[in-house]
Amino acid sequence: MIVTLLLLAGCSAQPVQSTASVPLPPDEWASFRIVDSCAILDEAALSKLGTVGARTFSGASAHNCVVTITPPDGPPYTTRAAVGERVGPDAKPVDLTGLSAFQDSGCTVTVKTAGELGVSISIEGTDYEKQCAQARDVATAVAPRMRTLPQNPAVSPFHGKDPCQPVERFTQQIGALTQARRPTLINCELTGTDGTLLISHEIENMAGHVHGEPLTVGGKEGMRHQEPEQQDRCEVMVLVRPVLEQSYFTTRIEVGGTSDPCTKATNAANESAREL
Repeated sequence: MIVTLLLLAGCSAQPVQSTASVPLPPDEWASFRIVDSCAILDEAALSKLGTVGARTFSGASAHNCVVTITPPDGPPYTTRAAVGERVGPDAKPVDLTGLSAFQDSGCTVTVKTAGELGVSISIEGTDYEKQCAQARDVATAVAPRMRTLPQNPAVSPFHGKDPCQPVERFTQQIGALTQARRPTLINCELTGTDGTLLISHEIENMAGHVHGEPLTVGGKEGMRHQEPEQQDRCEVMVLVRPVLEQSYFTTRIEVGGTSDPCTKATNAANESAREL
């Protein structure tokens, strides 16, 4: 009887099998991850429209580029090329040398290059009547670049990188993967059995930035921030390398809905840093 009870106790003490992770969904942004958006705004091609200024990154994404064009008979204007964009819901087809091109009510011209995704050309400002014509002119000038998108993995530390990776090491912090999303080219949202993990590859202007607790991640400067009223959530930001004035390529890692989130966010940030 005692032996039987011991055997039964031994069986009941065996660990429960962990939940298997669901696979990551296909990466619809894959073909855009090494596209050089600044090379789309080809200086030689745009020179027929006016004097072309220096090309530079724009906003939070290393996949957006802007340049200022000064026409011979008018004021300068700034045009932006962004990759991995969708056609606006109110866009209508436009004739662009055989490309699948559309223009929306905000004057943005989007050319589909991979499924429903593609490259958008837009003009800064609010003079829509003028901007719509300018956007079409720019898109027409750089159309050859959009037929065969220029690639350069050295453009930024994020080019060619999927923010969802390394998913098998990220799940060590949040448990088996139950859901994964890539809302944009630069973001990843992972949900596990023991929390959530958000990863972003961004350009951050550090002027006036509220700094958190300093720390070192993968040999790079970083900071950690946690709101007092959100003890189940923590964010770590890693300054990957400088870009532009007072700005950095940064990796943001936020862990939520779990215990000890700051330790887990720091661990995930170290894993992410290995990929860059």
